[in-house]
Amino acid sequence: MDMEHTTEPIIGNLLNDDIFSNSIQGLLLLKKGTILNQTHIELLEKHLVDPFKVIPSFVSNSISVEQTYHSLLNEVKKVFSHILKREEEGVEQLLSHFSKMVELCLHDFSTLDIIHKHISQSDYIYQHSINVGIISALIGNVLGYSKKNCQLLGQMGLFHDIGMLTITPSILKKEGKLTEKEYKEIQKHTMLGKSILFSITQLDILISRTALLHHERINGKGYPCNRFEKDIPFMIQIVSVADAFNSMCTSDLYKDKKTYFEAIDELISEAYGNTLNPAIVIPFTQFIMRKQLFKKVKLNNNETAEIIFIHQNEPHLPLVRLKNNYVDLRKASPLKITSLA
Repeated sequence: MDMEHTTEPIIGNLLNDDIFSNSIQGLLLLKKGTILNQTHIELLEKHLVDPFKVIPSFVSNSISVEQTYHSLLNEVKKVFSHILKREEEGVEQLLSHFSKMVELCLHDFSTLDIIHKHISQSDYIYQHSINVGIISALIGNVLGYSKKNCQLLGQMGLFHDIGMLTITPSILKKEGKLTEKEYKEIQKHTMLGKSILFSITQLDILISRTALLHHERINGKGYPCNRFEKDIPFMIQIVSVADAFNSMCTSDLYKDKKTYFEAIDELISEAYGNTLNPAIVIPFTQFIMRKQLFKKVKLNNNETAEIIFIHQNEPHLPLVRLKNNYVDLRKASPLKITSLA
């Protein structure tokens, strides 16, 4: 795999302030005036300090991400309408703009909060597409993919569900349980999406394959082809995880929005159940949970606790401080985290 460090843009920047550890109280890591190099960045990450947050020019990225996201939405709607007619108008420009969005998101770990802020039911498919693209790229970054492949993952996620726009609107907007016939109709979006995207010459061939295979599961119980893990490209399995996670974290006609903790718990259950690849799910959920270290959380018994330590293979069941005691949630079933306090 072609490896590149996404921290390259901040190497060589000057620190304006002293930087202290987030894991050891009061420990000075780097002094004001230090010029950042790769060793410094590794030190910061070891002590749970986001390297991008120590550089002033990156602090305002969350604002940039939100503005870029909303301007991108209208462009996605317009270009998708052309693609549905097998027209390539606007595709190249959309890829360029989406690439900038992904680049912003790889430098701003608050992205997940931003993209899940305002989900409109009328724009659900378009927002879901953008979100899955962003999350796919983030997962690629967590797994150590190159910038180029993170961008490709973003594009795979962006276009994965375009076939849903061909499904009869009355089925998509139906409240309540779908009939078996209606569910079979929705399943056709994978094959329809693949056919549409395959005709767009500006898109990588893996993008149309993603539209076809993103609902396949590693145990062979997905659709439309009942493929097993070895027959599903790993990058498409990444998009499947991103697709599942974003669906859990957004509400629609069928379900309520889950918190990140509830979604992580469900993702890991699916990984243990051999539907989603644990080699993707575990690193991704570790990444999210590490961002929650030392935060106050609500448990399912309504008590408030503080996350103290994240276990490597069971990140959804961390060590927490509950009142004056430490509780390992791995050993405290049925206690689990439900939300931020």
